[in-house]
Amino acid sequence: MTYCSWQLLVCLCLAVVLAWLLPQRWQPWSIAAVTAGFMAWVAPVSLAVLTASSCLVYWSMGLKRPETGVVLAGAGGLASVFVYYKLRVDASQQAAIPLGLSYYTFRLIHYSFEAYKGKLPRHQLSEVVLYLFFLPTLIVGPIHRFGPFVRDLRRRRWDTIVFSGGLERILVGYFKVVVLANYLVNQKIVLLMPVLADDSFGQAYFDAIILWLNLYLQFSGYSDIAIGFSALVGFRVMENFNFPFIAANIKEFWMRWHISLTSWCREYVFQPVLSFSRSPLLAICMAMIILGLWHEVSLRYILWGLYHGAGIATWHFFQKIKPQGNSRQHPLLKLSGRIVATLITLNFVILSYPVTTFIQEKMLESLS
Repeated sequence: MTYCSWQLLVCLCLAVVLAWLLPQRWQPWSIAAVTAGFMAWVAPVSLAVLTASSCLVYWSMGLKRPETGVVLAGAGGLASVFVYYKLRVDASQQAAIPLGLSYYTFRLIHYSFEAYKGKLPRHQLSEVVLYLFFLPTLIVGPIHRFGPFVRDLRRRRWDTIVFSGGLERILVGYFKVVVLANYLVNQKIVLLMPVLADDSFGQAYFDAIILWLNLYLQFSGYSDIAIGFSALVGFRVMENFNFPFIAANIKEFWMRWHISLTSWCREYVFQPVLSFSRSPLLAICMAMIILGLWHEVSLRYILWGLYHGAGIATWHFFQKIKPQGNSRQHPLLKLSGRIVATLITLNFVILSYPVTTFIQEKMLESLS
């Protein structure tokens, strides 16, 4: 299910119309109602999972600060459901992950941990329902936060500038997906493969470039559409991409790529593991492994997470031992250094899939 689905587009347009034409008190509820209707139409199993998990999480958190065991049990239960469906898909070609599960599971875990830390604004169940049953971000994120959403919900009003900006953002998103990704990358650039990829390494490298380029254009395009439709109904949703391929180091790359997920992993995996273990290396690797497993529960993505975790840890190590640069360095030298660092980072990212796939194959061969 993507934003090119006519069912989703019909429901999104209906939500935008009802969000401004109905009496003000019913406007937010119309968005949640359209979301529930859409899920009942195309994904009834996901509707049941989301409804049950939302109610259980809200009531388990209670009105007071919940106990540690309750929060950990709740987060573990949500993660178990997530892993179950991920493994079920891997085991059967006919199985499917409930629509939006990857996103609303992480939103519910975010809500649980923020309730535990006492950082949530005072709210009611209705506001949690509106937060979770928010159609623009249900399918492909971003994994926006509860606090800013409630703030927008309470301050929501018509704004012509925000509305027009949302329309422009939607057009940009569809241009990325339809023209740049589906047409330019997947139909035109792939034709260069027989010319450029004349050996196994060249083919693997070219495949990896196409993969990352397609991922960026598709995913950032869908994020633009989600942010645009959110603006059309009066909500400002966090950015998800910030030109990641110009990053000058691997840490900066992951601060620019899928920002809502990487910030989630930093807050709810890296920081707790670091506080408990006092080991930055372990915390970095655990955060990147969870980030990898979010995409797919498999050995390949565990290795992929370790690959990026090792890259981030190595970068931190060299920051400690490298000599301090000259603050009066010539601008051309600074620019050339930035270009070289960006190219190294870009190639490190591009090679992540070929390298981890190769390691996985060798590990499986050794076990067979």
